[in-house]
Amino acid sequence: MARPPAPLPPSLPWRAFTRSEALSAGVSSQRLRRRDIYTVRPGLYAVSGSELTELDIVAALCRADPAAVVVGLSAARMQGLPLPSQNSTWATRTPVHIAADRGTRKGDRVVRWHNFSFAPGEVRRVSYSHLPAPDEAAMPHSRLRMSSRARTWRDLAPLLTHLQLVSVGDHLVRRPNPAFDKGRTEPLCTVAELSAACTGRYAGKLRTALGDVRVGADSPRETMLRLAFREAGLPEPLINQPLHGADGRVLHRPDFQWPEHRVCAEYEGKTHNDEEQVKRDIRRARRTSSAGFLEIRLYDEDTRASCANAVRIVRDELIARGWKP
Repeated sequence: MARPPAPLPPSLPWRAFTRSEALSAGVSSQRLRRRDIYTVRPGLYAVSGSELTELDIVAALCRADPAAVVVGLSAARMQGLPLPSQNSTWATRTPVHIAADRGTRKGDRVVRWHNFSFAPGEVRRVSYSHLPAPDEAAMPHSRLRMSSRARTWRDLAPLLTHLQLVSVGDHLVRRPNPAFDKGRTEPLCTVAELSAACTGRYAGKLRTALGDVRVGADSPRETMLRLAFREAGLPEPLINQPLHGADGRVLHRPDFQWPEHRVCAEYEGKTHNDEEQVKRDIRRARRTSSAGFLEIRLYDEDTRASCANAVRIVRDELIARGWKP
């Protein structure tokens, strides 16, 4: 009867690790072939039964090459940029994206290598914590080199549509909300930083997208609606700007506001089904009405077919309140 494998040494605390790390920790080549370890790709191993994350893979690759930089979709996901559904989540069959400057390397289903060059300021150092499973010991933080948010936006240009690029841009220049942004007081990027990133093969596409980026949009759906309103020839709304009552007091900040026509619109996402949120929405609508504004409430179905229903509703109300197309 085969003896169970010996525990891995504490000096090898990660879920994913390289062959070099294992050998340096005193783990033999024979031990790497035991059933509690499997090969992720040549030279990269993982503990059987553990649920690997994108961070586990990129951290191991970056420990093996301190000059490596996390880029592209990996950098976008790890920095929390809003991506289309097919790119927004990582699974074990999803390749990670790493830039390395040691010549051309052969990629595979686990890693896509990129031979990027970076201007000063386009690479930032970040630290991530690995969340252990209930039966796992704590792991050290991983310190990585990662493309800056503006450079990441630039590198997404070949992969995203105009609307998707604008949505990411809106997210980056958005003013932080103290209730949701953990004390952050500054935008993730400035418009000037995005402008400086409009270089390379897709510079024209990036500049066109940047022309549609606005400070204020809080979600990709808000970006989609704003661009649909403009495409339909509606006047451009104020985005999440204060709505003032008759006494000058700020009542709230509507998603979209046409103050000259006393119309505003709110996009109600899934969180607005919560009972307490419903009560807050009712109180908000009453405040809006007291200021002489009409509040239009839009939801997911209104954004289908290029937001045709939302455009029709808003256009009709603007015309009813004096706007002339």
